[in-house]
Amino acid sequence: LPTSTLTVTPDSPVFTGETVNMTCVIESYSDWRYEWYKGSTKVSEHYSVNRDTLIIGGVKKSDAGQFTCKGLRDGRPNSSQSSSAVYLSVTDLPISTLTVTPDSPVFTGDTVNLKCVIKPAYSNWRYKWYKGSTNNPVSQTSDHYTVNGDTLSIVKAISTDKDQYWCRGQRNERPKSSQSISAVDLTLKDLPTSTLTVTPDSPVFTGEKVSLKCVMESYSNWRYEWYKSSTDNPVSQTSDHYTVNGDTLSIVKANSTDQDQYWCRGQRDERPTSSQSSSAVSLSVTKLPTSTLTVTPDSPVFTGETVNLTCVIESNQSDWRYEWYKSTNNSVMSQTSERYTVNRDTLTIRGVNESDQDQYWCRGQRDGRPQSSQKSNQINLSVNG
Repeated sequence: LPTSTLTVTPDSPVFTGETVNMTCVIESYSDWRYEWYKGSTKVSEHYSVNRDTLIIGGVKKSDAGQFTCKGLRDGRPNSSQSSSAVYLSVTDLPISTLTVTPDSPVFTGDTVNLKCVIKPAYSNWRYKWYKGSTNNPVSQTSDHYTVNGDTLSIVKAISTDKDQYWCRGQRNERPKSSQSISAVDLTLKDLPTSTLTVTPDSPVFTGEKVSLKCVMESYSNWRYEWYKSSTDNPVSQTSDHYTVNGDTLSIVKANSTDQDQYWCRGQRDERPTSSQSSSAVSLSVTKLPTSTLTVTPDSPVFTGETVNLTCVIESNQSDWRYEWYKSTNNSVMSQTSERYTVNRDTLTIRGVNESDQDQYWCRGQRDGRPQSSQKSNQINLSVNG
């Protein structure tokens, strides 16, 4: 009887998912009808047939086994010999595993590395990463992603990056692809919030001490940074103008250059390594109320006259305590002498003499804010004998 030879393409072992062609070659005669057997069982219904070729599409592990073929025809000889058995070995595709660094949860702003690990080892893989239920690879051309070999990095993760991820390899040789067995959930958390509080309430007055406190909602071991909106650099903590106590930056004596918007942020060595930036808080700096000193009568005055020094403070505040100063000692003038009397904002000097000749100025003090007024103008009091 004519001999039959069974050929298998591609060479065994084949990988799951591949298409296998089994061709039955008979040495002579024509008009053959071909039959294929797996072990002793005839196979035809489960597979596609193209004349002398049996086609197994999407081969599975269950397709592994011994195959033979034989030819039948109507004339003589009406059959061929059975071919030698060919064993079809089916191997699973390499397995792709996706690893995520850092460990989930990831914080917004983190750089996330998705690494595609394929085992067993082959070479020349092209890696593709997938997000969620879509079969479309994650874009590798966006500024949001960078690729380094088997690793896709998400640069500065945002809320929309929260999803399931999986990967697969492609190559030109067999096996041409890997299989992905599971997806990895990427959980994303917002960075801890920070809140900036300012004491005292704005507006503050020039010369006042202002405390900027950065309050974190969670975690510990924070290093605190304070910013002025006019710059993106942290406020200097080394200047004599500032003092730092833990989570609080104090402006020692506020002035007009301190008027700005302020915000804060925390940094730490562990994850999360930073907090969100706080909302900006506006700090308004207002000049202290002005003081004006008036002297009656006009200088020069004559010995023995009565002189009135009146301190006028322009402000909406009340309850001022008035202070008068002589330039010779820059100390508050005594109001207990028999020659001096005080009526609220007016100091009266009775029986003026040459020792009263000097420069005078005034200032207001009070218990509420603002606690003082500006120093008044200086007036020269001349005394004639």
